[in-house]
Amino acid sequence: MSTSTQWLVQIKQICTQVGIQHVDLLLDQTAWHNYALPGLRQINPPVPWFSLFSGTPEENMLDHAPLLMRLDFGHWQHEAWLEELITHCATDARLLVLVSALDFEALAHGLRALLQFNWGGCPGLLRYYDPRIFPLLMSSILTNEQRDKYLEVTCYWGWLDRDEQPQWLEGKCQSELGCIAFRPALDLSDQQCDLIGAISDAQELLNSGVLDDFKGSQERRFTLLYSYAVQASQENYFGRLSEYVKRKI
Repeated sequence: MSTSTQWLVQIKQICTQVGIQHVDLLLDQTAWHNYALPGLRQINPPVPWFSLFSGTPEENMLDHAPLLMRLDFGHWQHEAWLEELITHCATDARLLVLVSALDFEALAHGLRALLQFNWGGCPGLLRYYDPRIFPLLMSSILTNEQRDKYLEVTCYWGWLDRDEQPQWLEGKCQSELGCIAFRPALDLSDQQCDLIGAISDAQELLNSGVLDDFKGSQERRFTLLYSYAVQASQENYFGRLSEYVKRKI
């Protein structure tokens, strides 16, 4: 069974388990060579969608925005679009899945609010919708209170890891809700921002092939590189991270 087929089966099983007839997708269009909206707009019946950049200074960057879509398993066109996105976007680290009991408008505005953060008095947008960033945010970077804000909007979060294996995180939205409480921007500490930066540094090194001779999965390689990126930051190392890593391995 292919990865895309395996994940689609799991998505349907979880939706059935929680009694939900639809699935929500977050598609990251950053630096993508395709455009989702032309195909999305041709689907009948129409697919509800929402740009998480709506109402932000990045609102006009629609072709690069994270798009939220709700696909209904009762319509074969919706399911066909789901299969296409899983096949062509998930392994490229562009897709997060949500199984949520919230109505679409409430979910859309809740997820948009979760983009907002403050650091040292300056506002910013948190790329939690990148499945390479999301797992570490949830497991070790955000505080329990901050993490709960993401868990309250969905019954499950799902993504493919760097080895293209489906991963799931159970949320806390277990009943039909019409709305959620207003969510102020997250206040991130210097340490949290450093850890988020270390994810990008480690991913860049992984893509460069610096550990191609290292035995182990892509996830194991990334974990090792991430630990070195964090160590370098803690030691106030200002040289090339690749040179720091080469001295460690």
